[in-house]
Amino acid sequence: MKSETKQTAADFTYLSVGCGVQSGTLAEMIVEGDAPKIDVAIFADTGDEPDYVYEYKEYLTKRLASVGVDLITVTIGNIIDDLYKDKRSASMPVYTRIDNAKGILRRQCTHEYKIMPIEKAMKAMLVERGLARYSKSKAVLVNKGVTVEAWLGLSLDEIQRLKPARTKWITNRWVLVEQRMTRLDCINYLNNKNLPVPKKSSCRVCPFHNNEYWRYLKTERPDDWQHVVQVDNDLRNNTITIHASLKSDVYLHKDAIPLEQVDLRSAEDKGQSSFLDMCDEGYCGV
Repeated sequence: MKSETKQTAADFTYLSVGCGVQSGTLAEMIVEGDAPKIDVAIFADTGDEPDYVYEYKEYLTKRLASVGVDLITVTIGNIIDDLYKDKRSASMPVYTRIDNAKGILRRQCTHEYKIMPIEKAMKAMLVERGLARYSKSKAVLVNKGVTVEAWLGLSLDEIQRLKPARTKWITNRWVLVEQRMTRLDCINYLNNKNLPVPKKSSCRVCPFHNNEYWRYLKTERPDDWQHVVQVDNDLRNNTITIHASLKSDVYLHKDAIPLEQVDLRSAEDKGQSSFLDMCDEGYCGV
């Protein structure tokens, strides 16, 4: 540890758990006594995580319970099932090709499937603790002066992703950045304490995956690969409607070609950002 983590002065503190390396390290630091206890940890389930994410979540649930911290799961549904339903679904940042020009759609999935469910659950807990109340319209009104601290699993090498919370009474906090810890430092921390190192956490169909990750699915996780290829193909065969007014085909891969046609044998494109660089708010893949 680089320095002692300061105790929070907030009325309510929660950890957003993505079940990846960084948020997993934060959870372990709480258990090991290297970070202050929090009120609750929250995992937002999109329904499309790899199975190892759910296995790691169960592990963290038991670890945090050993120090009296609950890890709860929230969800608004399965993001893939919702894509196939005849209803409006949150826009995914899929790629388009119009007259040979590539583009990308607006991203709403993080906000709707991660941030909103977490904040809804958190508001309900504030009401239970007398820190908020329901209005006549059933909206949650946070009491004047109440402060909430959200711990997000971003590390020093992801400092470009640090953003203030959109909600005025929530303060985002990045304990790993305070500790000057990079992702590698997190891995070393877990290894030094003989704790499991989780794999990368993210939706299987996330368009922000790089070639290395797609190649990993294809070679190491064939069932997941068939899943993402099926979804990618269904984006263009009238099975899935991402945007009713869109007049072009859409794709999961940044090259705007069918995923199963992409040459994944080549080295990672130097100009291609990784998932961790692109997914917003610190709620995905951490």
